[in-house]
Amino acid sequence: MRHFILLSFIIISSCDSFNSQEISLFNGSNFNGWEGENQFFRIENKAIVGGSLESVIDKSYYLCTDSTFENFELSLEVKFNTKNLNVNGGISFRADRVPDSHEVMGYQADVGYIDINAIPRFSRFKPISDKDIYPLWGSLVDENRIDTSIYPNPEIFPVIFHTLSDEGLIEKIINPHDWNKISILANKNNLEIRINDVLTSSYVEKNSLSTKGKICLQVHSGEKFEVWYRNIFLKTI
Repeated sequence: MRHFILLSFIIISSCDSFNSQEISLFNGSNFNGWEGENQFFRIENKAIVGGSLESVIDKSYYLCTDSTFENFELSLEVKFNTKNLNVNGGISFRADRVPDSHEVMGYQADVGYIDINAIPRFSRFKPISDKDIYPLWGSLVDENRIDTSIYPNPEIFPVIFHTLSDEGLIEKIINPHDWNKISILANKNNLEIRINDVLTSSYVEKNSLSTKGKICLQVHSGEKFEVWYRNIFLKTI
């Protein structure tokens, strides 16, 4: 009986270990497993690079996984190559493409910066700062869903900031010109974002939304800049 119990425990532990095995979503050399706007993304030094230092991008574009994921822990590293910090990117998750559009719908872990005056238009937050731009690193965004009633100003753009990272905290933990680690936990209705292993967002979804979707990397419209993504790993829950 003792041998049977021990064997059963080993089998169960092995199954749990297999089910939660970490996988690499990007092999560092090609776009296998990804689909989307490859003309705005390239691979350089084992990283996915979006944007250009030579020309302005007219709108936001996304590179998305072929596969969909539900409950997971995602980790990756992100950096910007820019002379102007007023640039933005993001990692969309539980996402899907908007039909006949360059946009995607779903959640997004934001990275980069935004005009501070835009935040009250699309959220309940009214940040107080002496700066013109606000660090969105680690904030949780939701955008472009079919039901636009959840958005404050869908006629301008269907987006809402569910959480807004603390400016002082972000300035302490972020390196705006170098690599930063982004971690996303999506487990049922619980969503968490960490920047460099520090919790920046914690949110519980109260609406009945899909818990399954793609992982998408964004290059945002705006300045001449590059956003780099590398070491993209996912562990299912």
